[in-house]
Amino acid sequence: MLERYASRCPKNQLPDRYRVTAANSDPPLVHFAIPVHIFDLYKYVDKHDLIEYIPNFPDVLSPVSALVATERLSQEVQCELEFGWPFGPTADCGVILSLYDNYTMEEKMLIGEVQKDVIQMVQEELGLDKSVRPKWYFDVHDPGYSDDE
Repeated sequence: MLERYASRCPKNQLPDRYRVTAANSDPPLVHFAIPVHIFDLYKYVDKHDLIEYIPNFPDVLSPVSALVATERLSQEVQCELEFGWPFGPTADCGVILSLYDNYTMEEKMLIGEVQKDVIQMVQEELGLDKSVRPKWYFDVHDPGYSDDE
C-alpha cells in the first residue's frame, strides 16, 4: 500500500538538486510548509488572548504575535513548526509554517497518519480550508535561489 502512495511523499516530491547529500552539500534551502496568511495567525492569537502590541502604540499588532501564534500552535499540535517567509511573490500565502526543510527532513519528517493529523489540526486551529496543504517553498533569505529554478 505504501508503494502506491510513494510519489506523494514529500521526500519523493523534492527534486534531487534540492536534496542534501555528500555530493550536494549546499543546495538552496526549501521548506515543506503549510501556506498561511499573517491574519490567520493574528486571529489565532486573538482567539487565545495572546496578542502582543507594539509598545507605545496600543492599537498596532506586533509582528511578535505571529511568532507567539507559531509557538502556541506547535504546542497544540505537538509538532515543532517554524514561522517563515516564502520566496515571493506567492499567490497562496504571505507566510509559511514549516514542518521541516531539506536540511532537517531526515530527522523531522512526519510519516503517514502523524503528518495527516498535524496538518488537519493546524487547518482546524487556524480555520483553514481542507484544500490548504503543505508543499515545498523556497526560503526568502536563501541566496542560492535563482530565476531559472
